[in-house]
Formats: sequence, structure tokens, C-alpha cells
Amino acid sequence: MLREHGAILDDISQFVDLVILGLGFYSSVELYRYKHDLAGRVWDQYFLIFLVYIFCWIISANVYRIYQSRRFMTTFFEAKQLIKAHLLTFAITIALVTLYEPTLIHNRFVFYFEAMALCLTLGFHLMVRLVLQAWRAVGRNIRYVLILGSGAAAHTYLQKVNSNPQLGYKIVGYLAPERNGLEVPYLGDYSNLEAVISTKIVDITVITAPLSDERVKVCVDLLSEMGKTVTVLLDDLVAKVTRSRPVDFDGLAMVAYDGSPRRPWHELAKRIFDIVLTGTGLIVISPILLIIASAIKLTSEGSVIFAQDRVGVNGRMFKMYKFRSMVVNAEELKAKLAHLNEMSGPVFKITNDPRVTAVGRFLRKTSLDELPQLWNVLIGDMSLVGPRPPLPNEVNMYDPKHRKRLAVKPGITCIWQISGRNEVDFEEWMAMDAEYVERWSLWMDIEILAKTVPVVLMRKGAS
Repeated sequence: MLREHGAILDDISQFVDLVILGLGFYSSVELYRYKHDLAGRVWDQYFLIFLVYIFCWIISANVYRIYQSRRFMTTFFEAKQLIKAHLLTFAITIALVTLYEPTLIHNRFVFYFEAMALCLTLGFHLMVRLVLQAWRAVGRNIRYVLILGSGAAAHTYLQKVNSNPQLGYKIVGYLAPERNGLEVPYLGDYSNLEAVISTKIVDITVITAPLSDERVKVCVDLLSEMGKTVTVLLDDLVAKVTRSRPVDFDGLAMVAYDGSPRRPWHELAKRIFDIVLTGTGLIVISPILLIIASAIKLTSEGSVIFAQDRVGVNGRMFKMYKFRSMVVNAEELKAKLAHLNEMSGPVFKITNDPRVTAVGRFLRKTSLDELPQLWNVLIGDMSLVGPRPPLPNEVNMYDPKHRKRLAVKPGITCIWQISGRNEVDFEEWMAMDAEYVERWSLWMDIEILAKTVPVVLMRKGAS
């Protein structure tokens, strides 16, 4: 079985891709030399581009999980992930090479190489997929599955197998206390397990029956004794938790269930992205920050920076920084203006808030008051993209479903900011944040950042 050695095959696949990228680099050099009629050695002039591209490709390929089992991804999905990984690699390579030696990208070589690398790796992956499908068609690399249990769970599993023939799974039958109408052979009750294993090829045993059943526990012990692979279909209660992962707690085997996606490589890339972008941004916009600070200081009393307690990931408290846009006693006046609140739920917003200063009104309209939050991003309290950090008193009024937005690090911009902001009511806002938590990926963050720029420039939904 190919997937029995999955980790080795993934490493081999990654190594082959690196070889293909090397061939792509060589072919690009020769093509470039031929088209531009260049004599002598050319490749060493562009070898730096190749090294940077390889380094970025290794990271991007892992971020987009290129080297996972092809059984569980469609041809379209694999092609899409490859293209995303190449585009991300290409963008980072151009940025890094330009910073180091701008003259290297003044010609078209880097574009030749990107096109060649994309075509070669895409072609190779599609060819491997076709070979694997042909191999399964003649009965090779098939996994034979025994179902232990019946009922709705067994029906659901069987339906998944039947609707995904590319998996290469073949159901040999099922064991259950009694026949239950599954469209596969009924092999008797649980006591027949040893006989079935002895007479049939069984690679995986899928348990769809409750693990609390003593007869099922005996079967699990027997399968473990025989060294068989066992997969458990989670019951309804556990299945409500979206994802699970094994945890070794000092030798104690445990399973952790995550309520939101865990993508370690994406999380690492997101943090690096935050640090690089905010660090560079703070340096570049420092003159603008100085001008804004001077305008606030000269036109109203009080400090330039407004620090406010906000709630971060999983309820952690932190100080969020903004340019002060209100009068000094704004919090004291809030209670007197409560009847003017235009937002539903525990959020307080007024279009023409009388507490806002003249400079503050401009800062809010242009979102420039948010710039100090880049420091929050740099030190790790916030991220560039994520649900807006709420006030503690707002969180105290949350329903349980609203707390889902606290499962990830808060950010400066998110789906709400690019979807109307103050024009969206509270429940819609919370639904958007929940959607972000459920669907989060690095690519989604890049998409949101790209859409935030025109929203800010057009001042859509700002007040």
C-alpha cells in the first residue's frame, strides 16, 4: 500500500519537484540565452533567483499542503493548490531579489523561469495522478475495508466511499449484531471478526458502532493484538467539534479537538508576514505618524495616543492603541449618549458622535486613527487580519455563539471591514467573524488585505 509509507513518499515527491525545478531553471536559462542570442555562461548570473525560489517553494508547498495524499484531493483542487504555491513563491522571490539586487529582475528571465516551473510541476503532478488512477483500475494500490457496526453512521461512510472512487477503497462487508440493509455483504455479528480477518484481505477496520459497547471494545483489543489499522467514525457529539489531532501528553495518549482550523505552517507564515509588513510599514509611514501626532497635540487637550483595554484571543486582555480622536472625557459622556446608539447588540456607534474632535473626525473617516495598531501587530497582541478586538463590557453581553470570534487573534481588518462596516448589523458582523474563524487560511488573509485597500480609500462604511 502506497500510503503505508506516506511520509517517505511525500519526501520523495518533494525531492522530485525540486529536481524538476532545477531542470526548469536550466531550460529557462537556455531559452533565455537562445532568444537573446547570448554567448558564454549565463546561468550563474541568475543562480541567486533559483536559490531564493527553491527556499520559498519549500515553504509555500507546505503551506498549501501540496504533498498530502492524492486520494483525498480532486484533480482541480491539486492544480489550484500548485498554482497558489507558485504564485506565492514568485511574489516573495521577486520582493527578496529586488531588495538584494534590483538589476536581476530588469529583464524577463524570472518570468520565463516562473512559467517553466509552473508548467513542469503541474504537468508532473497530473501525470502522477493519471498513473495512480490507472494502477488502481487494474486492482493495485487498493485498500480493503471492513465495517464494524451498522445504522446511520455505517450508511454515511459507505455513501462517502461510493461517491469517491478515486480513494481506491473497497468494502469487503460489515459485522453487526444483526443485518441492517447495507448494500455490502453481511458477515455476521462481532464474534465473527477473527474468522473474517483470517479469510479476507482487510487493510482497515472502520468502527461505526459506539465504543461504549463492550463487544466493540473486545473487537478493538483483538484488532490491536493482530496489528490491524482501526479507524473510528466519531459519534454525533464528538463530530460537532470540527477537527481532531493526536496529542502525546508525557506518554499518555490523548486526542485534541479544535474548534477552528489548525494550520501550523500558515500560522508561522502569517506571523512572519505580520512582522515584516508592520515593521517596514512603521518605518515608511513614520513621517505621517509624526504629522498626525502634531495635529492632535496642537488642536486638543490630552495625550496623542489613546490606549484602551481590549479582549484578545481566548479572553486575553491587552492595551490597544489608537490616535486619540475624541475629547478627553469621552468615556464619561458615553452613558449620556446611549440613546443615540445606531448599532444593534452590545456595540456602541454614532454617525455624528459629538465627542469626536475636528481632527479626529478626519482621522476616523480615513481610518488613519487605526495606524498605531501596527504596533499591536508587531508585538503580537493583534494581527493584520482578524476579528476586531471587542471591549470587555461588550464581551460580557455576548451569546455563546458570539465568543467564536475570540478563538483567533484579533486584527485590524477582517470580512466585516470589507463588507460595509457600520452599515452591517451586529448579528451579521458576528456571522462574518465566525465565517473567518471557520475558513481561515493565509490565502484568505491576503485576499482580505487586498480588498481592504480600496474600501479604505473609498471610505466605505467609515464614520
